[in-house]
Amino acid sequence: MAQKQTSRPQFSGNKFQVPVRLGPEKNLKPSTLPPLRQVRGRNKSKTKNLSKIQPVQSQVSVEMANSTKISGGLRRRDQTHHGKVQAKVRLMRSMLRNQRTSLQELYSHEGYLTKLNKELTKAILDTEESVALSVREMLQQQSILGNIIDILEYSNKKRVQQLRSELQEWKEKEESKTNSLQREVDQLNSEIQKASEEVNFLSTYMDHEYPVRLVQISSHIRQVQQAKDNQQDELDNLREMRETILALFSNLIQEKKKKILKCLVVNTQKPHENILLLKTRDGRRLQRCMVLFRELIEQMKEEIPILLSEVEQMCAELWNPREAVYKDVLLQRPKFLCPKGRVSFLSKLTWPAFPRINGSVVGPDGKVGTG
Repeated sequence: MAQKQTSRPQFSGNKFQVPVRLGPEKNLKPSTLPPLRQVRGRNKSKTKNLSKIQPVQSQVSVEMANSTKISGGLRRRDQTHHGKVQAKVRLMRSMLRNQRTSLQELYSHEGYLTKLNKELTKAILDTEESVALSVREMLQQQSILGNIIDILEYSNKKRVQQLRSELQEWKEKEESKTNSLQREVDQLNSEIQKASEEVNFLSTYMDHEYPVRLVQISSHIRQVQQAKDNQQDELDNLREMRETILALFSNLIQEKKKKILKCLVVNTQKPHENILLLKTRDGRRLQRCMVLFRELIEQMKEEIPILLSEVEQMCAELWNPREAVYKDVLLQRPKFLCPKGRVSFLSKLTWPAFPRINGSVVGPDGKVGTG
């Protein structure tokens, strides 16, 4: 580094050496740059160069101290050598400045990248937390719905088993009834068979026994027919009873299914009941506001031409203040007419935020109240 270098006065016996300044004073100002951090590699070469420069400067100081006794040619050599040293110092100074600027840029880039990395990590953590919360809520809902489905399946299976057992019992009872009726029919058929055999046997009888047997046969036939009719009626009644009972059971099953579905819908909509109510209320309020604002727009459309005519009339009635004050002095002049631009400006004026409809104020929520 180039600085002011003065050799201290040396006393060697009776001789006195005067301190000599080296180099011009313009290049001996101290540097105002901030200190740099040590960088490996390049800083080592810099320290080597500085260590080389310092002994050179000491040699130059010794030579300049002794240059008072040497001729002008030696002085010229020393000046050229000193100029080379100063050029090297300037080169080193420019290199240091460039390295300082590059280091400052690296520090600024490092700070920006660390800040950006912190923001990215924060955003990633926030997204992970939100995703974890949503996944937890979905898992809780899934577990609740799974429990509800398991309960419904268990109740349905239990009810179906109960109905199947009841149906099996009813089938067994009906089969026993049909078997008993079938036995009665077989018995009646056997009796009819016997009666027919007797009729065949009696047909060979004598003529005086025939009318009696014929009467008996006709009575038996009527009895058999009545028994068949009664049996058919009972079968029809049993069929109707079976159909009604099956229809009743199917209706009960459908009603149970509807009740279960209603309960499920109510349980699923229960957390969102307040939101749905608020949505319906907001929709009704918006409809009322739309109707009121349509009426207000129609009323304003009817009032706009009246107001425009009133504004034009007021503009036409304006007087010049001089004419109003000095009416007796000044001659009569035509009245001042309002320009068209002012009328159009007045027609474009905005209406108040809360207008009135037939003396009542319309609020921001669409409700009408007295002003």
